[in-house]
Amino acid sequence: MTELENPRENTCFGCGPEHPRGLRLSFEQVTADDGVKEVRTRFSPRAEETGWPTLFHHGLHFTVLYEASYWTALTLGGRLWTSFGPHQYTFDRLPRVGSAYEARGRIVRSGPEELTIVATTASTAGKPCGRLETTWRPARREVLARAGIGLPEYLAQELSP
Repeated sequence: MTELENPRENTCFGCGPEHPRGLRLSFEQVTADDGVKEVRTRFSPRAEETGWPTLFHHGLHFTVLYEASYWTALTLGGRLWTSFGPHQYTFDRLPRVGSAYEARGRIVRSGPEELTIVATTASTAGKPCGRLETTWRPARREVLARAGIGLPEYLAQELSP
């Protein structure tokens, strides 16, 4: 297991370590039982993250899966990537508030210009919750500049031209 570096200046709602209302997810690289490298986060939904009574908010559940996908692309894909859709999101059950869960992401298809990642959530007892399949392309400096998106230096240095 290797804890992944996440700069304190990261302002992301999902993974920003100091976001005042965010999920503050942290990630680590692990090797699954089948020998495949994955990225994992552990989380316990809080009372203020409720959707239906006692259940983790549906949109926040998606956010956890998406963050696991992003960190998988960045870590296992070896550079900064951007996602494009459509994404395929399914769930069997929503995590319960106050219980421990984990999300795992893994690359299921890989090429020089595209990655497909599957992220899943499950209880710590192994009961599946949800699944998100995303597709990613390398982030390009000129595309982000045209869109008016300025990245912090710690991300900008990872960009393709």
